[in-house]
Amino acid sequence: MRRHITHTPSGEAGWPSWGPEGREPVLFHDRTEAGEILADDLAGRLTRPCVVAAVPRGGVIVGLPVAERLRAPLTVLYAQKLTVPQAPELAIGAIDEDGFATVDPEAVRRLGLGSGEIEAARVRVWDEIRRRMDLYRVPPLSAYLPGLEVILVDDGVATGLTLHAALSYARYHGAARVLVATPCASALGAERFSAEADLFVSPVVRRDFAAVGDYYEDFSPVEDDAVIAALARANTHQKLPGF
Repeated sequence: MRRHITHTPSGEAGWPSWGPEGREPVLFHDRTEAGEILADDLAGRLTRPCVVAAVPRGGVIVGLPVAERLRAPLTVLYAQKLTVPQAPELAIGAIDEDGFATVDPEAVRRLGLGSGEIEAARVRVWDEIRRRMDLYRVPPLSAYLPGLEVILVDDGVATGLTLHAALSYARYHGAARVLVATPCASALGAERFSAEADLFVSPVVRRDFAAVGDYYEDFSPVEDDAVIAALARANTHQKLPGF
């Protein structure tokens, strides 16, 4: 049987790891199994109707079992990290679906970026957000607010810049509570969202966290067609009044 641990804000110092540091991380089979474990952890923790909002693409596959278990609608978090061509794996910030961008000053300093390069990144990512809005055609998270609880889901959290932007967006639009749920997270991300969210849930938190894909046996790329199918399946029956 797979062992999993739920981490929630408790005021305790530090974060335990699933297994000793330096050993091979325990793996989820795939994003669907990871979502099923998250759904088990989240069951019974809600105080009112909720909406599940997932980061595409992989986060939507994780979010589907969560939405189905909780009988909640599933929508897309259009927030995305900002990157620049010279360091495509390093997030320098994030932008939400209102177009509001947050920037990490340390990452900007490290790369020696000027305002023109940051603006070019913002424009490029904003164009991709608009493309996904047109393609996925599900109500944005703001359409479900104010008043509902919001569960923000991704397939893993390293720095958490994208989810930070999404969390701020959800609060700005009137979410009653904001929960952040992810199958695996760095200790830094766990500490961040334990402070920022009303509840943070992650089966795996590690201080030696390197890459999200390390925690999956199957971390295959997710295509837009799979996202659209997951959204259609989740929302066939689970719709709130008025949607």
